[in-house]
Amino acid sequence: MSISISPRLRILAAAGVVAVMAVGGSMALFSDSGTVRTTLTAGTLDLKFDADQDGSPDPYVIVFEDGDVLAPGVEVTQDLVVYNSGSVNAALALAIPVVDNDATGDDLLQDELELTITDAATSTELYSGPLTEAAFTDFAIGANGTTATGHTLTLAITVSSDAPVEIAGQEIQIDLPFTATQTLS
Repeated sequence: MSISISPRLRILAAAGVVAVMAVGGSMALFSDSGTVRTTLTAGTLDLKFDADQDGSPDPYVIVFEDGDVLAPGVEVTQDLVVYNSGSVNAALALAIPVVDNDATGDDLLQDELELTITDAATSTELYSGPLTEAAFTDFAIGANGTTATGHTLTLAITVSSDAPVEIAGQEIQIDLPFTATQTLS
């Protein structure tokens, strides 16, 4: 016995299957969504000297006590507090000093000066030698520093004991170019 399905019934059956699939396919499933937002702020690095002195764009001027009585064998010293008031750790470096001397000739005061820079807290010598070659790198100064928590550097300048008399009366201006650079530790 064979059942014959009319073409009309076949079309209705096919339409029914399509309708059931359409209803089943549009069934809603639970869903949820959300957005996450954050705010990021770049850290800061701000090199300071002594009592919140910036040193940029104009140099911070320090005066050596007895700096006007330089003579062979005489040492003058000055403490300088350095710190980073910014929020990222930093290391301090000193580049070669810039010296201005109106005197000319072979015998110049800056060539007869020895400079020693020492971390007063640890007595670590950061530099010792001719003023005109002074430089150091990688002195850790941390972050969030203040005048009270900064590092005291003792600057000591001595005139060579065999300095020529021609340097007498010469006056020089010395710029010490310090730079603080972010460290990752």
